[in-house]
Amino acid sequence: MTLSDLEHFRNLLLERQDNVQQWMETGTGLAAGAVEKAQALLIEIKEALKRVDNKSFGECQVCHGEVERHRLEVQPTAHICLECISGAEKTQLEEELYLASKIHRALLPQDIARIDGFEIAVKSLAARSVGGDYYDFFPSNTEEITRVVIADAMGKGLPAGLLMSNIQGALKILSEDIESPSLLITRLNRWLCHNVPVTKFVSLACVAIESGADNRSRIVQTNAGHCPPLLVRSDGSIEKLNPTGGVLGVHEAFEYCEETLYLDRGDLLLLYTDGVTEAENGAGEMFDESRLIEFLKGHHSRESLEELLTGLHDEVMKFSGHKDLQDDLTVIAVRKIK
Repeated sequence: MTLSDLEHFRNLLLERQDNVQQWMETGTGLAAGAVEKAQALLIEIKEALKRVDNKSFGECQVCHGEVERHRLEVQPTAHICLECISGAEKTQLEEELYLASKIHRALLPQDIARIDGFEIAVKSLAARSVGGDYYDFFPSNTEEITRVVIADAMGKGLPAGLLMSNIQGALKILSEDIESPSLLITRLNRWLCHNVPVTKFVSLACVAIESGADNRSRIVQTNAGHCPPLLVRSDGSIEKLNPTGGVLGVHEAFEYCEETLYLDRGDLLLLYTDGVTEAENGAGEMFDESRLIEFLKGHHSRESLEELLTGLHDEVMKFSGHKDLQDDLTVIAVRKIK
C-alpha cells in the first residue's frame, strides 16, 4: 500500500476507535455481553494500527497476499483475505452481505414515478450483492416538475453501496428546499467533499421534467461527469446531453450549470450508467456509446419501454459473452406520450 493509503486507513481506524470509546462512555444500549465485544473490537483496532505503523496493513497473514480493498473499507481490522477465511467466517460474511443488499435495494424507489404525459421504465442490476448504482425520483414544490436522478459511485460492492446510501439521504434533505438541478448538485458536491474520503467520487445526472399533456414539455438537466444521457427524437435522430460540470466529491468549489431542452410527443430520453457502455467482451472491446446509439435507432419506437430495456440488457450480455454482469447496470427510459 502507498503511504497515502496507509494514512487513509489509519484515520478510518482512529475514527472507529473514538466512536467505540464514546459509545462505551455514554453507556447507551449496553446489552449483556456488549462491553466485552466492544473491548475486543478496541483490541482488534489497536492491532490493526500496529500493522499500519509497520506497513504490513492489508497483507493476508495466511497466504501473504492482499486483503481485498473493498473489504478493508468496511472492515479495516480484517487481516485475512476472503480466500483464506474459515467456513464459519464465510457464512457470517455472506449473511452480512445479504442483509446489506436488502438495505441497498430498499433505498431504491419501490415504485416507478408517474409523470403525467410520460411513460417511464427502469432496469437496475447489481454486479455484486451490493451495488454502487443509484437512481431516484424527487418531486418538487411545483407539482408539475419531477427530478430524475441517476448516479454511479467509483467501484462496486459494499463500499460503493454505503456511499450511495449517504448520497440518497443528502439528496432527500437538500431536494426539499432546492428546486434547481444545478443548485441541488452544487450543494450536494460541497456536502460530499466534506463527508467522504478523497479516494471516492460519484458521477451523477439530474433531469427536471415538466409534466403535462401538452405536445411539448421542458426538461432541465445538470450532469456531474456522468454518462451523457441520450435524447432520441421521434424521427430517429439522437442528441447527447453532455456533462455540465465535473464529478462529485473531488473539488468543493465546482459550480454546475443547466441545459434546457424540450421533448415533443414520441421523443425518448435515456439515462444510463457505464455498466452499459463499458461492458467488455473477451477481446477487451467495449460495448461503447456507438453500439448503444445503433440499438436505440432500431428499437426506440417499436416496443414498450420495458421491452426496450430488456432488449438492451440482452444485447449487452450477448456482446460481453459473460454469464454475469461485470459492473452495475442501471438504465432509465422516459418517453413523452402526450
